[in-house]
Amino acid sequence: MATIKRNAPCPCGSGKKYKKCCLLKVQAAPAFSPLDRKAFNELLPRVFDYSKQFDDVLQPVYEKYVASFNILPAKDAKVFSQLMFHWLLFSYPLLDGNKTVLASYIDTYTHTYSETFQRFLQKWETLTPAFYNVTYADKNTMVIEHAFNKDALTLGKTPASADLHENDSVIGYLYPAPDGHALGNDALGVPAYLASKFLSIWPTMVQVLKNNADEATLFDRHFPEVLHSIAVFVAKGDALHNEEKLPESSQAVLTLLYDKLDWEHVSYPIFLETKARWITYTLEEKPRIQKPETYAAALHYWLGKHLQTDAALSQKAVADLYSVSSGTVGTRYKSLNEQF
Repeated sequence: MATIKRNAPCPCGSGKKYKKCCLLKVQAAPAFSPLDRKAFNELLPRVFDYSKQFDDVLQPVYEKYVASFNILPAKDAKVFSQLMFHWLLFSYPLLDGNKTVLASYIDTYTHTYSETFQRFLQKWETLTPAFYNVTYADKNTMVIEHAFNKDALTLGKTPASADLHENDSVIGYLYPAPDGHALGNDALGVPAYLASKFLSIWPTMVQVLKNNADEATLFDRHFPEVLHSIAVFVAKGDALHNEEKLPESSQAVLTLLYDKLDWEHVSYPIFLETKARWITYTLEEKPRIQKPETYAAALHYWLGKHLQTDAALSQKAVADLYSVSSGTVGTRYKSLNEQF
């Protein structure tokens, strides 16, 4: 693709010429002294080192969330886990006073930096992960658009974004840098087909969260569910794509399960993973479903025992919820568990 011409309309959509808009940002004169640049280059390593004192608090939460990536190949799980760890440091209010590890670091060490760098650190305190669509990309430059608020920004290409192309998407942090903003090497590149699948379920995820916050805020607050959902699509996308092949009775099972789940205690990607397993089971085993409630109850029971144990119901409680016998739930559960 050709480089953006100086007199061409700016791809960020401002209506201005590129030379009067984002080119100025890309070519902005460095405002940092050599000492400030050194501080910037050392910032992330210092934050990571600072976080080690909180390992007793961080580690259990980290292990809980990254367990959902066990469905992925090891290489992919490592990428997802890195981004999750950064979210725990930068965005998750883990410490006393609802502070993040990053905020605690800044409070502790801001006085050791220059006034210029102190002002710069204030931008880091507002870091949030986001979903971006790449609307333009050439060898040196790219334009990304926030998937929810549609804000656009022109960035210089870095090694972390070198392989991103127009119509790709990316999930991660847009880090304040001395010369503007930059995607970090923790950014998760998302091909167009996968982005489309995630965005198709996002409205449903928002609905089950029952929260009045804006979408960008929900994306940040529920980032573990976001990454888990994408992991399910990576690992089980073929099964989910086959949903349209389900007979009506099998689809009725999923509808019942969705309606009966307690969404205050069950995350949407857990339902998504259960759904993928059910689709595969149904298409391979072709069970005779005379009463959808029996299989929906068995799925509900299986979900609680294997995927989200803190939301588990007893066999009797599940049976009562779906108005079926406890024995039937046990029989159907055993059949599902042997194949799942």
